[in-house]
Amino acid sequence: MGHGRPIPGRRFVAAAIVAVLVGACTSAVSDTSASSPSTSAPASAAAGPVSFDTLGGDAFAWQEALTGTSTCGDVTVTVNGDNVHAPVQMDGNGFRVTVPLGAGRNQIVGSCASGETSKPLVFDERLTAGPTAWIHVSVDGSAVVLDGSQSDAATPDGAHIVRYGWHTDPRHPSALTLASGQPLTGVVGGRRLVLRAPAADGEYYVSLTVTDSEGRSDTSTTYFVVQDGAARPVDMASEHPSWIDSAVIYAPIPQLWGNGGPKAIERHLEYLKKLGVDALWLWPPSEHRAVGEEYAITDYFTLDPSWGPESAFKEMVDRAHKLGMHVMLDIVPNHMSDQSPYFKNAKANGQASHYYDFFDRDASGKPTHYFDWNNLPNLNYDNPEVRSMITAAFVHWVRDLGIDGFRVDAAWGVKKRRPDFWPELRTAIKRVDPDVLMLAEATARDPYYFSHGFDVAYDWTNHPGQWAWTSAFDFPSETGSLLAPAITNGSTGYAPDAIVMRFLNNNDTGIRFVDQYGAPMTRVAAVMQFTLPGIPEMFAGDEIGASYEPYSNLTPIPWKDTHHLQPLYERLIQLKHDTPTLNGHDIDVLQTTADSALAYVRPPSGGGQPGLVILNFSTKQPHFAMTMTPALAAAVGDGTMHDLLTGKTVHLGVHGNSVSFPLGETSAFVLEPGGG
Repeated sequence: MGHGRPIPGRRFVAAAIVAVLVGACTSAVSDTSASSPSTSAPASAAAGPVSFDTLGGDAFAWQEALTGTSTCGDVTVTVNGDNVHAPVQMDGNGFRVTVPLGAGRNQIVGSCASGETSKPLVFDERLTAGPTAWIHVSVDGSAVVLDGSQSDAATPDGAHIVRYGWHTDPRHPSALTLASGQPLTGVVGGRRLVLRAPAADGEYYVSLTVTDSEGRSDTSTTYFVVQDGAARPVDMASEHPSWIDSAVIYAPIPQLWGNGGPKAIERHLEYLKKLGVDALWLWPPSEHRAVGEEYAITDYFTLDPSWGPESAFKEMVDRAHKLGMHVMLDIVPNHMSDQSPYFKNAKANGQASHYYDFFDRDASGKPTHYFDWNNLPNLNYDNPEVRSMITAAFVHWVRDLGIDGFRVDAAWGVKKRRPDFWPELRTAIKRVDPDVLMLAEATARDPYYFSHGFDVAYDWTNHPGQWAWTSAFDFPSETGSLLAPAITNGSTGYAPDAIVMRFLNNNDTGIRFVDQYGAPMTRVAAVMQFTLPGIPEMFAGDEIGASYEPYSNLTPIPWKDTHHLQPLYERLIQLKHDTPTLNGHDIDVLQTTADSALAYVRPPSGGGQPGLVILNFSTKQPHFAMTMTPALAAAVGDGTMHDLLTGKTVHLGVHGNSVSFPLGETSAFVLEPGGG
């Protein structure tokens, strides 16, 4: 959710969507560019013989449909001094015309035959002009064929592609061999590229750069997979890169390390790498925000001052990449701040504002807001320019700043209003970098997200923002029985391709878990978090039991492991990386004799052995036994097992349909067959 307090639900209006895929924006929104000239009063017939009904500003489309009024007869319209070839349709004193926009500044003027003109109407086109590279991958026997012939000529002017250049992707370099037997080095021309299928299993990345007759270029990247010795294409709409399966996400907060924005994080990257972190979730959001707000975005294309300057941000991202870590951006596409120049413009000028329709409105024309906030107007995804703007923003962060993934705030809100937008956004992002992770701030119980653009979703109930594990730890003598249905979606399970983000703390959980439940309970809960199917997420300082609340006044904290948690987290991260079974999707929750205990089998996956996890959340030692199942029988064998947490050999009592084990207070075991 990202806004610091529980929120009641609200009704959203659903609608269909039109696909708009765009390139990255490079200029920044500012109060000047967005509100000029629209801070003035709307033009009217009284202001002159020709006037437009709307006001200019930033544009995220290659054409604008304009209406206006003329008291001098037929109207001619020019853009930057050139006549518009589209016809101006007159209806009495009114007229309508669709005006093409080029990259950059577009000054539009309406003229009468008498020579009288309107005031200039200016649109600053923020989409990048040029061609669009597309790659189609197919496999023909031992050959992998990459075809770039479906790449698009330049938008908006139609300049033809004159050069195709194939090369390895510098961020994901792959050793590849051409059909001729020569290695793929440098740049290879041609619309098609034929490679020999590599012998080794893995993911293989290739990029295509196309250049048009005006010298403008665009690059697309794709990958194919060799699996069990055979090459195959990848379904970008549904498949995810393999690094996600064993990933551990960590959200650093620069303020806890003494501010310094990206430099504070960069100074601690070695520490995070040693901890074992794979992906950084940058929190709070890095986009420009209203003063004092975390999720009130005023500009999607520039860094918030707390994360700047851009050079330092890029250095931090590059350094993380060199250490083998991915960097995820927290992005807020559902709503903007009422302090954004676009909303202020719409509020000041009403329907004459170019941005009036950027925001979702009720039947009376009032803007709707995120939940019951009054400063977070929802964006209107019926407007193709809004879809273009948001798509361009995502692509900008990937292409220009090297972002590897997104934690998408309030993804459920956009789903309710425009359910078809997310797959289109995924197509645009994956065209640029297919390695990107898409995390929906939405419930993983809804299969929609995994078939509509996302790889991972939250461990929520079906109610937005409600943690599936809420209150389960308040009753230690019953915690195991309360958690069993929570982690299995009421025993109905999840969609086959669902990946659940598991957490003890995040930006919205308020008081930290260790402060609420103590260190012993935290240890057991952390073992569960890392051994359930899904991706574990650690919020800043989890590994040391840091005490703070994200939406309070964040200040530097003593970075001391006062609860002695860090060795456990380091071991759990290592197990997540090195134990294939823990990265599978299956779980068999066992029936036990103790409500305080939770036990489950992780069936074999990825060539690993089965695993048995036993957890006791109570400070008492219960009588504990598990009812035998085929999965449990395969895991326990004769009862001799190896504890992956301690390295010790343990012995379980196997008695027909029951397996018993003496559980200590607040204890946890991660067991594999065999002795140590």
